[in-house]
Formats: sequence, structure tokens, C-alpha cells
Amino acid sequence: MSASAIAILVAGGTGSRFGAGTAKQFLPLRGKPLLAHALAHFDGCRAVRRIVLVLPREGFIESCRIMEPFLDQKPVNFVPGGETRQASTWEGLSAVDATYDGIVAVHDGARPCADSALIERVVAAAAEHEAAIAAVPVVETLKALADPHTIRETVDRGAFCRAQTPQCFHHGLLRRAFERARKDGFVGTDEAALVERLDVAVHLVVGSERNIKVTTPEDFARVEYFLERGRA
Repeated sequence: MSASAIAILVAGGTGSRFGAGTAKQFLPLRGKPLLAHALAHFDGCRAVRRIVLVLPREGFIESCRIMEPFLDQKPVNFVPGGETRQASTWEGLSAVDATYDGIVAVHDGARPCADSALIERVVAAAAEHEAAIAAVPVVETLKALADPHTIRETVDRGAFCRAQTPQCFHHGLLRRAFERARKDGFVGTDEAALVERLDVAVHLVVGSERNIKVTTPEDFARVEYFLERGRA
């Protein structure tokens, strides 16, 4: 039997860095909200059994109304997010039955170009290794800084990668990682950072340069370009 997962799409933020009046996940992109494109990939993915959609707590009812027309095949639970991304992910994780003994796939709602093939690969890797994330190589030269204006040294870019989502973990492992982080007051920038603190090796799956997180208007334009040409 193929590996399957419960997906948590995290879209609880306000998109303040984007600079638009509307939260970036709801900006129209080729006839539907940006978030709806990410949702569609998970909804159509054979490796996903159910979806938890984490939406902004402020204006939660309106956010649910916006997304309801884009529900299709899979059961979807709407959950209000928290003050931070980590808190929002925890809210989504809390919506998963504590007895569930399978894989959880966490994905940034602002990444609309992660296709079902990538999702399936990361879910399968997590089923085998307990923890796996999508990532891409670093191709630029990396410089370590002595201060904000001075280079200290050039570092080996082969020792680094750029983490993406989906990030997939055994449900029990991810819960333990969140509970440890909460106990220690640790805040990470992704789920893998929390799991790493348990001394668990996180497996890497080759991601895609198209799987960008929309943070700026320039990112939005790139995503629009990919979608127009059928590359996402």
C-alpha cells in the first residue's frame, strides 16, 4: 500500500512583508486565490487522505467563505491560526487525532507550485525515514559575514541547501518536537528545525526551483509566469 498523509496547509499569516492590503494567500492568481492553487495540488494528490487548512484567526469566518468554493475531493478542516507560523502549525497539528499513526505533511500556503509528484515523493520518504523535507541545492556563492557590511569568509555551498515545503514527519515525532520546543521556549523557522532538536535525521528530497514561497510582488510575478505556461 502506498504511503499516505494528512496535510496541514499553513496560511494563518497576514502577509505583511508582501505589502498588499489583502493577505497574500488570498490575492487573485489566474482566477482564484493564491492559496487555492496550493490546495488544489494537495486535493488532487493520491498520497493525501485529508487536509487541515489553517487560516488567519482575524477574519476567520470570511477566510473560510473565500476558500469554500475550492474544496473538491478530500475532506478539509478549517482551523484558525496562531500569532506565529509555528503557533499556526501547532493549531493545525492539534486538529489531527492524537491516535493517528501516520505521516503529516506540512506545507506553506504561500507555495502554490508544489505539484502532486513532489508531495508524493516527500510523503514516501517520510514513511521510510520518519522525517523528510523538500529542498534544493544552493547555486550561489555563499559568504559568511564578520558584520553586516564585511565578509569574513567564503563557505562551502555544498554543505548547504535551501529548505522548502512540504515537510513530512511521522505524526508522533512531530508532536514530540512541538512539545519539546514549547517546553524550551524554542521558535524555529520551519518544522524540520524542531525535529532536528530531537537528534532525528531529516531526509532530503530534491525539490523544485518553481516551488517558491511568495513573499514579495516579484515572487508573485514569477509564480504567475509558471502557471501561465503550465509549469506548476
